[in-house]
Amino acid sequence: MPFHTDEAALRWASQDYGDLVHHRPAAVLRPVDETEICAAMGENVVPRGAGHSTGGQAQAPGGVVVDMTVFRTVHEVRADRVIVDAGARWSDVLRATLPRGLTPPVLTDYLELTVGGTLSVGGLGGASQHHGAQTDNVLALEVVTPSGALVTCTPHHNSQVFDAVRAGRGRHGIITRATLKLVPAPETVTWHRLCYGSVEQLVADQRLLVTAGSFDYLEGQLKFRDGRRVAELEAVSFTTASLVGLNHDEAETRTTSYWDFVNRLTTGEPLIRAAGLWDAPHPWCNLLLPDHAVEDVLRHLEGEGPELYGDFGLVLAYPLRADRLTTPRLQLPEGERIFLVAALRYAARDSPATVKAMQEANNALIEQAGGTLYLEPL
Repeated sequence: MPFHTDEAALRWASQDYGDLVHHRPAAVLRPVDETEICAAMGENVVPRGAGHSTGGQAQAPGGVVVDMTVFRTVHEVRADRVIVDAGARWSDVLRATLPRGLTPPVLTDYLELTVGGTLSVGGLGGASQHHGAQTDNVLALEVVTPSGALVTCTPHHNSQVFDAVRAGRGRHGIITRATLKLVPAPETVTWHRLCYGSVEQLVADQRLLVTAGSFDYLEGQLKFRDGRRVAELEAVSFTTASLVGLNHDEAETRTTSYWDFVNRLTTGEPLIRAAGLWDAPHPWCNLLLPDHAVEDVLRHLEGEGPELYGDFGLVLAYPLRADRLTTPRLQLPEGERIFLVAALRYAARDSPATVKAMQEANNALIEQAGGTLYLEPL
């Protein structure tokens, strides 16, 4: 089998986007087909896609890391589904489905993640208020089980395997292929950026909109601008939705293509790379919070200084409906309405004091918040 034990392969497998944890495996497997994954399965065999995890979730200390990026074919697009390899990126999926006027219901903000990677953690985004996680929109999976068997599973066939691998972190089987639900894609979207004078105003409008269900995509943000923290809401409509009754101070509205909206982070990646921060430490913290806790947590984060975020850091806050999130392995706080809050911090390379301060800030946030960690380091 194509096991690699050279220094370059081992170093690659012990590095991820977080740049905080560096567990070296004994070997890297770059398989030519699924049978080689089946033959390699054992106690400490872990799949890796784009390596965008931030806490070593795709690392296997002393074990085997399976490079899933060798499987990235989009096999078939039908009227209601797409069949795709686990190593394909979501941008690959969209390039195959959009010419047919179709899209997955839920996309993460960054499209260069692999299908298998986000299905192994859940996959949440601004459309999850309507459609749940990406794992809630899977019709079937092909999986290599821990025993080395290659099986097909659905909600009604081999359902125990199906439920084990969705948000299973690659520790209960390795997803090799997925059949994903598709829905009609709009050609254009109306994209509102609303500015608020306080966290309370922002959260109040998010609650109002997630209950009304009038916008297709909702994402709150706290970011630094001109030395001060500002609160914003991205509210995106695929048809027509009104801003009447909202409590924002300013609004900027534009119409753009659906592709340009969902692929919007592509323009920021070169800037981050040019600043030397793409391959630097990212002490990110993602929390699922009960509704009653979100204002206190956002006020806490609002009080943090810019040194805890770097030039590109920000806080995200997605309002979610718990009844739309049905993946068993997603650990949710209690309540009908919850929030995903993510503190996205960027530390300069070779700045251990800054990294330590950011990690301490994350620990303080976790202690205060009382929610559950999403993308928790293993």
